[in-house]
Amino acid sequence: MEKKLSLKGDVADIETWDEFSRELTAAVSSGVDRLVLDMERVTYLNSSALGSIVNAQRKIAEREGEMVLVNVSKKLLQFFELYNLTEILTIG
Repeated sequence: MEKKLSLKGDVADIETWDEFSRELTAAVSSGVDRLVLDMERVTYLNSSALGSIVNAQRKIAEREGEMVLVNVSKKLLQFFELYNLTEILTIG
């Protein structure tokens, strides 16, 4: 089963991060085999949001599923590269 989440905005403040985290946790907890995070409308991620993404990736990988980030902006891709997350996350 595949699920797609379309994220948006500046995931930096506690309210936005909380909503982001709830959506991501619900998707992972639903038992999906493949989770697609559409990052097209994401302008910024704080460290908490980044941690949520890495944690979601780990949980899905533990059950041999796949998580893919799509429509990642050049700015976010550079951010992921800076922290060597392109080795952990699948960005397509």
